[in-house]
Formats: sequence, structure tokens, C-alpha cells
Amino acid sequence: MFGTHNALSRRRFLTASAGLGAAALIGGCSNDTAADAGADGEVGGELTVWTWADLFEETFKIFEEKNPGTTVNVEIFAGDEYATKLLSSLSAGAGPDVAMIEITNVANFKGKPGFVDLAAEPYDAGQFADQYADFGWGYVLDDEGKVFALPKNTGPAGMFYRRDIFEEVGLPTEPDQVNEAFKTWDDFLAEGAKVAIPDERWLVDTPMAIVQAIIGQGGLSYFNEAGEPQLNTPEMAEAVEYAKRAHDAGLISPFEIWSQEWGATVQNGTVAAYLIGNWFGGNVKNLYGPDTAGLWGVTFPPASGGTPAFNSGGDFIGILETSQNKATAWEFIKFVTQDTDSLRPMYQEIDLYPAWQPALEEDWMNQPDDFYAGQNVNEVFAAVSEEMKPPITNENDVDARDTLTDAVNEVLRKGTDIQSALDAVQERVAGRAG
Repeated sequence: MFGTHNALSRRRFLTASAGLGAAALIGGCSNDTAADAGADGEVGGELTVWTWADLFEETFKIFEEKNPGTTVNVEIFAGDEYATKLLSSLSAGAGPDVAMIEITNVANFKGKPGFVDLAAEPYDAGQFADQYADFGWGYVLDDEGKVFALPKNTGPAGMFYRRDIFEEVGLPTEPDQVNEAFKTWDDFLAEGAKVAIPDERWLVDTPMAIVQAIIGQGGLSYFNEAGEPQLNTPEMAEAVEYAKRAHDAGLISPFEIWSQEWGATVQNGTVAAYLIGNWFGGNVKNLYGPDTAGLWGVTFPPASGGTPAFNSGGDFIGILETSQNKATAWEFIKFVTQDTDSLRPMYQEIDLYPAWQPALEEDWMNQPDDFYAGQNVNEVFAAVSEEMKPPITNENDVDARDTLTDAVNEVLRKGTDIQSALDAVQERVAGRAG
């Protein structure tokens, strides 16, 4: 799917910031009676959860307090290895009681054996469908009406911009005015050129930030419903063309995303804008730019017709068929995705945007934030969230994304014709997917 520009860094950041706290919970419960509880439908006993560490020790402890006699054991794996390990475990008929799924890997698990169908009794997850974001629910529901997981958070995207840089070059700094000035992608390139200093400061971080935003806004997918690649369409070519124009004008930084040099741009202001999911704010506050409070603003991404909305991230959580404690697992995944005591710390600590719609009305979701010079950024993200639509997902999405990224870099660095490069991508991906 699109909007995966940020997935790897988000996992790395979350592992670094939450891993030590969650790791303290790893281990087993030596009480055999407690371990057996829950198998007969009662809530209690021991529960094993697999994740790449984007849940908090605080969250698990609150669940244990609300459910006396329950012990939550967390096993943490590197984000780059997580999906492979989970797939291997499912194939072997083993694994945890509960597992997290990152949005780029949904197609590897949805509609396949291994996860409990939460639409069936006794879960009846369909009763909650209208209370989760449509975008998130579209990912967990398959064509046969099965629900393999519950949505935990989504990643409504915005344009994060540096107020200090915009002010320095005479651009507006207030979100509404910035949105007006950067309304279209042509405006983005024209107005954004004002911030660029050759080989010193750039408008945007990577070419794929532009490409993925445009194709995400267009509701495009790497594959159609028949599993055929859709990588050389006119819409894809238009997205790459905008990236090429930005590159040729010196507006794109030379740094690889998530590299040390890239991270430094967040702190030192050598990139003026990032087209990225709301959770990026948690990265900036906690990891990349904790000393930049007050220098940021958020507005809608530019869009050339249609909606500016696109998604950039998201997580889901489900129960494995092999779990011997499904009753407790069900209460746990509901708690994680629905309970304010779970959602609030995840939002307040690292800006994870709840998929559970009732949470969006909570005061803690709608406060002016000093980090953004007093802006309530959720006025932007709430509007984006309402417009996001899930793409068609395919097991080969990650390969398609990576191959497309290589092609875009070839166009920019070697001057390869855009359509020729996309035709080659189409052929390569079709050959591997077939």
C-alpha cells in the first residue's frame, strides 16, 4: 500500500523509546493455575503478546490492574524481522496469543489461516465496525466478511513545516495561510523554491515523499484486484514527474531516509517540510528534534485536484488460532484499541493516532500543543482521517514499492525516461509476482 515511506523508521523509533520498558515484562508466569486460567472462557491467566515494541509497559500494567489474575508477557522483535518470524510461526502452528501487524504487512495475514476470525461468535467484532475509522476497518475486513484483527492506530498525513524557515524567507507561517500558499503541487514547487539554498537547505526530504503522497491522494494501488501490477499508469508517471521537477530544481535533500544525515535535518532545519504521517510528531519530540519545540506547524499536504488526504502508517492487533487463552486475548485487544487508558498514553507519548473514533472527541486529543506553537494539529489530522480510503493490498506490495523507489532514483540520478523506467518496473514486478 502507499504511505509506507515511514514504516521502518517508526518501528525503529518505537523500539528504541519503548523497548526497555516493555522488555521488563518479558518472561513467564510460574503459577500454573494462572497460566491455565482463561482457557474455559474466563478472563485471566497468562497472555503472550508479540510486537516490535510500540506498546507501553504502562498500558499492559493497566490491563493487569483491570483484570486481576492476568499476566501479560511481551516478546519484542526487530521491526525488519518481525513479519517473517510471525509468518514462520503461523506455518509451524505456533506463536503467541496476540500479535501486532504493521500496515505494510496486512496482505500477508488477512484472509489466510492463522488469525482468529473476529467477526464470528463469540467475538462479533462487526458490532464495532462503525466505531473504528473506515480506513482502518477496510484493512481488517476481507471479501468473505472475516475480520482478522482490530485496528489500533492509523497514520493521517500532513505537511510538517518549519515556521522559522518559512518566516526567514518571507513565506506565511500560520497553518491556514501556509495551506493556501501550498495548495497545489505546482504551488508546492514554486513557493517551496524560496526555502532552498543550493547544497545546504532543501524543501523536502526525499523524492518518494512526493511520489507516495500523490499516488496516495489518488487512491492508487500497486496492484489491481486481479493481482496485476499498476506501476506504469499515467497517474504514476505524473507523480514521478513532480518528483523529478523538484529534484531538478534542487528542492530534494540528497539523504537517504532514516539515515543519520536524514535525522539531522529534522534537528538543524536543513529540510523545511516533511510529507508524513501524524506520528512523525512523536519522532521529532522524542528522538530527532526535542530541542525544536515551537518551530513546527502542520497543515494539509498540497493536492492537484481531489482530496489532499492520504495515510502514512498504521497498526493492527489480532488473536492467533493457536492461543489457549482466547477469552483473555479478546479482552486485551479490545482494551488496546478501544480503552482510553490504553489510547491516551500512546497518543500523548508518541502521537499514535487512534483508529477508535470515540477517542477523537476526547480532550486529550484536542489540545493546543506548544511544540507546534500552540496549534491543535488534530484539526488537520481529523479532517485527513475522514477522507482516507484503503487501497487494494497485495502480498507483493513491499517489493513493488522498493522497485518503484529504485526506478525513481534512476530517473533522477541518471536521467532515465520516466515512462521507460516505469514500464521496466511493471515488467519486473509482474514477473516476480506471477
